[in-house]
Amino acid sequence: MAGGGRKSMDSQIPLVPFIDFLITLVVFLLSSFSASGELLSQRPNLVMPNATNAIDLELAPIVAIDARVVTLDGRRMADTPTLAANAGLERIEQLVSDLETLRRNWSILHAREPFPGTVIVQADRSIDFRVIKKVMFSAAQAGYTNISFAVNQTGGD
Repeated sequence: MAGGGRKSMDSQIPLVPFIDFLITLVVFLLSSFSASGELLSQRPNLVMPNATNAIDLELAPIVAIDARVVTLDGRRMADTPTLAANAGLERIEQLVSDLETLRRNWSILHAREPFPGTVIVQADRSIDFRVIKKVMFSAAQAGYTNISFAVNQTGGD
């Protein structure tokens, strides 16, 4: 008797389930990854304007403006009809405070990098410009001076 009744020290590692898991993980990550920076969360009731000359978007807070509400990354900030009713230029206080919080969080996470101050405005093409102007003013008051507009790219490269 060669083994003396003991179990063999050579054990088999089941590689097939492990490989299946890795393939599933890679397919999931590839399907959810967007290298072009396109907006994956466009609101269904929002019709963005078309543009020929456009560049890819970078990761930044998204302010969406539709006919009913102004949102920051999906959180309600103000009502669009209320903002459109007043012709004066005023800050949207909730938007300013939330953007300032995001700026402070970014500064903590990226302590050695200068703050880019980029915000993306995703507005319906039928929105009154006074509302967009108030959103832009509020973003500038919060320190976001690099404002990009999300558009549908047509033609071009």
